[in-house]
Amino acid sequence: MRCYIRYIIITISFIIFNAHALEINLQKQEHIISGDKYSFKSSVLDEEREIFISLPENYEHSAHHYPVIYVMDAEFLFDLTRSMVVIRAARNYMPESIIVGIANNTGKRIDMALELYDDNGSPFFYGDNLGQAARYLKFFRNELIPNIEKQFRVNSHRTIIGMSPSFGPVLQAFWSEPDLFSGYIVLAAEIGKKLKSGVTVGDKLIKAISDKNRANASIYIGTGSRDIIKRGAKEAALYVDIPAKLKNITNKNIRYKFEIVHDEDHYGMSIPGIQHGLETIYARGIWDVNYREFWNSADPAQALMDKYQALSAHYGFKIIPIEKSFHSINNMLKTAEILYRQKKTKDLIPWLTLATEYYPHSPAIYSQLSKAYGQAGNHKLAVNSAEKAVKLAQDTEDMNIYKSMLETLMK
Repeated sequence: MRCYIRYIIITISFIIFNAHALEINLQKQEHIISGDKYSFKSSVLDEEREIFISLPENYEHSAHHYPVIYVMDAEFLFDLTRSMVVIRAARNYMPESIIVGIANNTGKRIDMALELYDDNGSPFFYGDNLGQAARYLKFFRNELIPNIEKQFRVNSHRTIIGMSPSFGPVLQAFWSEPDLFSGYIVLAAEIGKKLKSGVTVGDKLIKAISDKNRANASIYIGTGSRDIIKRGAKEAALYVDIPAKLKNITNKNIRYKFEIVHDEDHYGMSIPGIQHGLETIYARGIWDVNYREFWNSADPAQALMDKYQALSAHYGFKIIPIEKSFHSINNMLKTAEILYRQKKTKDLIPWLTLATEYYPHSPAIYSQLSKAYGQAGNHKLAVNSAEKAVKLAQDTEDMNIYKSMLETLMK
């Protein structure tokens, strides 16, 4: 024990020392943000709300429409959700997505809580304005979603994330307005508590998940193990009993996961919870995109297109491969570089032509296409593609790179 404490003290001292060194040496260069903050005046809520929005990195290069993830408690969960989505999309575990965060800047977070009661009839949540989840869904349906759809290129697939009090609108949407969202992530869930009707949250979920008439959807319900210890054995058993009951009710339309997150508390479980929620909605087994298989196929471009058409058919919205990602071979530009080095011109040009369909405003793709035409000995098309790259790169920091390529071709 003493060795352990000594190790902790040394580690903390090392961190403090290095933090001091950084304070001396670091110089601020620019402000980095993960998205944009908007002010939104809601008539339904009769207040002004802060809305955070993050777009995919390649949003301006594509003509694609993206799924949207709506995040309650944005001041806590927006950056966390965005980071996970960026990483998972870059690894081909899910599609690139638009993230919309709804911040609690008005101090009315408790309004979203469901009116829940324990077995003795005592309220679980306390506040003067509980039970307004339906009102928040009206805000989504009548105001926020139409505005997002008007201003950004979005498709019909929507996910909603809520935690503790703010899971109220998530559950209310799942069992009362199933057309509003396709994915649901419930964090710090309370499935053993009773609604005003006397029905437990768990029983209400069983009924909704068993409904074979509803559209395809995915739902994740998670809680921390430290919460479960406080709630007792009866609550813990529900996370085994409910999936066991649902196993006997075959409903291919609904994908679900109930989980007790080991060694996490009420809010700490949000980190693994969001990750596992996204995995529930976008199953790894379906999202197994192996670019190495494309390289060795008879027609890489056709193989890629077939894979993403299959994914699109499964999820009900168009999904496209990512243009680029950090040091990964599993994207279009990196694969183009590999095909170029291997001098597979017959495969490279169709690959990049397909890429221009997915990302018609990308100077990087047209630059690669110019190199491919040059390798094939087609000087005219190489110049045309280089000119397109220069035009698309106007007023960007890479403008001179593309101009230099064009000037070299014109000599």
